[in-house]
Amino acid sequence: MSHRITLQPRGLSFTAQPQENILDAATRAGIRIRKSCQNGVCEICRATLVAGTVHTPEGSFNADHPAVNPLLTCVSQARSDLILELKKVLGPGEIPLQHIAFQIENISQLNDHVYRVELLAPAGKLADYHAGQYLELLIEDGEFPFTIASAPGLRELELHLGVEPDNASSLKILQHLQSHSTVRARLPKGDVWLKPSQNPSNLHDPLIFIVAGTGFAQAKAMIEEQLKHQHSALSLYWVNREAHGFYSELPQQWAQQGLINFHPMTSDKPDCEYFSRHTVEERIAKDISDISQIQVVACGGPGFVYSVLDGLEGKGLKQSQMQSDVFAYAPRT
Repeated sequence: MSHRITLQPRGLSFTAQPQENILDAATRAGIRIRKSCQNGVCEICRATLVAGTVHTPEGSFNADHPAVNPLLTCVSQARSDLILELKKVLGPGEIPLQHIAFQIENISQLNDHVYRVELLAPAGKLADYHAGQYLELLIEDGEFPFTIASAPGLRELELHLGVEPDNASSLKILQHLQSHSTVRARLPKGDVWLKPSQNPSNLHDPLIFIVAGTGFAQAKAMIEEQLKHQHSALSLYWVNREAHGFYSELPQQWAQQGLINFHPMTSDKPDCEYFSRHTVEERIAKDISDISQIQVVACGGPGFVYSVLDGLEGKGLKQSQMQSDVFAYAPRT
């Protein structure tokens, strides 16, 4: 009979068939465990057995046996459901971290507080990431996260940098980029991307982007990627405090071409063309008859994202239908 194997601390799980070693079972499930020799010599694939019983070349052992750990997954088979502790493992579709020195191609000001930063990867090297993920700029001793605002597949990457006069960190980043020709970055980071389990190939499923301010960068990359697949059920709700916050004309161009539904919203002034007396969740409930069928990507500060989540949950949305980086870096306690 088959057995369920769970990997801590990631919580990844898969099924191992009889007589199948753990490493092969993980590979079959799209889970990548570090390996080299596959015969128990290099020990790169070692794990710690937390619970369960395994068969190894030395015999069958349970988790309490002193000889069982470290467990070599390439030569061990499950004899019960297992819990393993294993670091440096990649789940289905996940991409290994890369460290890349990008050339700074151009920096242009989009409005009073937002700059477009255009980066170029070295010749012959593409930055590998999923649309919706972010990178960390490695500047001096700091690590500064920015969503990649362009779809993958090209050497060129785009970032949207919000710079406020009272934010010393953002001013420091801008000044560094303006005074240097290259910048180091680590990528990809973040779990907000369309995974196979979310069935992105079903182009009739409504996909809703709800963003505030420079959160548009994440929506831009993901929309560009979806448009490659001719996904026509895309809606973008872009919320800003003031009308000049809509720093890109691209959403309006997409809408004019019939590619997306675009809803700019602001609470700035009643005579503003984008002014709305409704919250974004009220507007979505008005626009979409069945909220239980949509997938949502939300990008903004924790207060914004959780306010939108609470409002949509009151109208039938489940949190499992929403993705946001906020859920990882600012979880509710």
